[in-house]
Amino acid sequence: MSETKDYYKILGVNENASDKEIKQAFHNLAFKYHPDRPGGDEKKFKEINEAFQVIGTKEKRDQYDNMKKYGFNQGSFPGGNASGFNWSQADFGGFDGFGDINDIFGSFFNQSFSSKQNNIRRSQNQDIEILINVSLKESYVGVKKNIKYDRVVFCEHCEGKGYEKDSPLKTCNDCKGSGTIEKKRQVPFFGYVVEKQVCEKCDGEGKIADKKCKHCNAKKHITQTQNQTIDIPLGIRNGDVLEITGLGNHQTKNKRPGNLYIRVSVSQNDDFWREGDNLCTMMSINFSEAALGVKKEIKNIDDKNIVVEIPRGVDNNAVLKIKNKGFKKVNQNGFGDMLISLKVKTPKKLSKKAEELFDQLRKEL
Repeated sequence: MSETKDYYKILGVNENASDKEIKQAFHNLAFKYHPDRPGGDEKKFKEINEAFQVIGTKEKRDQYDNMKKYGFNQGSFPGGNASGFNWSQADFGGFDGFGDINDIFGSFFNQSFSSKQNNIRRSQNQDIEILINVSLKESYVGVKKNIKYDRVVFCEHCEGKGYEKDSPLKTCNDCKGSGTIEKKRQVPFFGYVVEKQVCEKCDGEGKIADKKCKHCNAKKHITQTQNQTIDIPLGIRNGDVLEITGLGNHQTKNKRPGNLYIRVSVSQNDDFWREGDNLCTMMSINFSEAALGVKKEIKNIDDKNIVVEIPRGVDNNAVLKIKNKGFKKVNQNGFGDMLISLKVKTPKKLSKKAEELFDQLRKEL
């Protein structure tokens, strides 16, 4: 019998952490261990996602804290055996693939949190969050990305009703049309409680149709693959999140769809790096170029050539600045700068003539 997992420990936060701190911890760890990233860990990623599913929302977090308080483990909830509950079926795309632990705790605390509960339906999380990778170059120039992800939408064939349009309806015999039934249950410490539950026969509708929808099989919604082209704006930073309204899950016809949140991971580059809004790189020059100054042409990260003017007598590790050649400033006008760190190369081997010239230079200096 497994003990209750410490989801606070998994996310690296204490039990008094704020919702914002929990969400930030989840995002940092999910980004670090995402299977698509170098060094990612799918098992660890799923564990992190599972933890966030439970303590990432106030309702489930309260239930989890109560569970820890009363010392129950995953296999011994009052009023029934919860050993069949899947604690690791969380799905990163949308945060709503996780089994609802509300149904388990509802029997203990004399509350019904079922999302199907008639008249007191709990709105499910309709938002979806996905992670995409872009290169540093794409962050610099901006790019269009084609993405593909799964989203849950109401069945258009039956308009989200779950049955064929021409199907006759009749009152459910089990709930007598109310959509709910009452069950009496004994709960340790509390005696007998009466629990309202959604009628399983009519799924809380109070009516039963003869013909189930042939497209959704009475589920009222289907899962479809969404292909979408999105604009990655100039200057996007590692960890930034793009929000696209209306492209999340849409399980109920008469309710607004959720949003799509795209978290961006910017990969590293061998020749360039970012500091704030500045684009940084390094250039090697020789002694004569450092002493006499020179104009040199280099290729920028966008593959365009830039002429760099190196002043006379420049020192090793000096930094040249080219105005407005950095990254586009996010939510601001203007651009950062390009910073070029100069490295003066010391020759390892010299010809005889070069040695004579350097000797003359040494005497001259």
